[in-house]
Amino acid sequence: MKKFKFLAILAVGAMVLGGGLASCDQQGEQPGPVDPDNPDKPDNPDTPDEGKTIELVLSGPADKADLDTELIEDFKEYRKSIGDPNTYVITQEAHGEDKVDSEVVDWKQGPDVYAFGADKSQGLFKKGALAQLRGTYATYVEENNSPTGIQGATFNGEVYAFPYTADNTYYLMYDKSIFSAEDVSSIEGILAKCAEADVDFAYNLSQGFYSLGAMFTFGCDYDISFSEDGQISNVEANFNDENGMKAIKLLDEVTSNEHWIDTYTVAGTDNVKIAVNGTWDIATAKGLLGDNYACAPMPTATIDGVTKPIGNFIGAKLLGVNPQRSLDDPDRLTAAFNLAQYLSGPEAQLKRFQQFNIGPCNLDVAESEEIQNNENMKVLMEQNTWGHAQTIVTDPMWQAATTLVTGLVDGTVTESNYQEALDILNNVFVETK
Repeated sequence: MKKFKFLAILAVGAMVLGGGLASCDQQGEQPGPVDPDNPDKPDNPDTPDEGKTIELVLSGPADKADLDTELIEDFKEYRKSIGDPNTYVITQEAHGEDKVDSEVVDWKQGPDVYAFGADKSQGLFKKGALAQLRGTYATYVEENNSPTGIQGATFNGEVYAFPYTADNTYYLMYDKSIFSAEDVSSIEGILAKCAEADVDFAYNLSQGFYSLGAMFTFGCDYDISFSEDGQISNVEANFNDENGMKAIKLLDEVTSNEHWIDTYTVAGTDNVKIAVNGTWDIATAKGLLGDNYACAPMPTATIDGVTKPIGNFIGAKLLGVNPQRSLDDPDRLTAAFNLAQYLSGPEAQLKRFQQFNIGPCNLDVAESEEIQNNENMKVLMEQNTWGHAQTIVTDPMWQAATTLVTGLVDGTVTESNYQEALDILNNVFVETK
């Protein structure tokens, strides 16, 4: 097994919070590090030999609780190995990454460390539940994770969490007895082979998760700025420029093809022999296609002489530190940061893959033999280098992308009014508050 360069990094970063923390906590100034200038000092400098007992609460999804228990014990052993005299008592709560923001009512009584999806960042920030990462912690995230993992951990330009996966995405799954690797490398090749073999291509473009992802293909994007209290203050977008024109032509090319099916269904279902499927459907697609199962990154598209991979969203899952639980206890806050960093580190990410096929975002794990020998993980790692991190997308933004595709399908959006349709889409973004 590949050895990861994690322990040395943690030893350096064990105590450095970068001169204090910042978030949207409205309860007053947050506690800072015990001694940011001396990371080798124990967490409790008053009793360096005896240490102290530090109690923490970790929240994560119920179906991963056993693994979290194992990782907690690994964390305790690691702390002992670097000479930490403290004793850690860590209890667990069950909250899904998609529910922790709504299920935790009082963050002063909430978990110290918790798992959450990147699309929950704004709400958690507004509740004062996210401590900002600075100094060594922020540097660790930025230097050791994929671009999509880093983007998922970033809110309003600052790092607020430790990413532990960026695998909530979609790519091609197909019947390799019909499609060659060359066929699936481009959307043109896919549609040509579908016509030749009289099979269907499922790509759920009426859903914004897929159609908005495709709008990023040629360089369009948006950027949201937030006020100090976490409210949206400004949105900049360029979906209505020349790159947006290429993207709408791509969408029209696919949605007008007689072999395209606007339904989310798994490759191997009925006459669907190739589909844009999510990582959550790998096992189902393999079951349907058997030995003919294959997968590939999102194909390229060539519009107006420009060739690019079709855009896609990639959702990250993260570990956040709740500063409200440690307002009067900087030792506890430091311990929470240390725990979150460890649980997001390479050893933990590898174990998540081994037990649950959760794709890593740590760069060293991505290069490990186990990942490189897994066909789906290889595809995921490739898309992680250029996919679009799913962070804050409002309901009107999702709906605007759906409306655009609906217009292409029913004929109300045509080449004659592409620009008008793009202007409508773009205005939804820039007018969002």
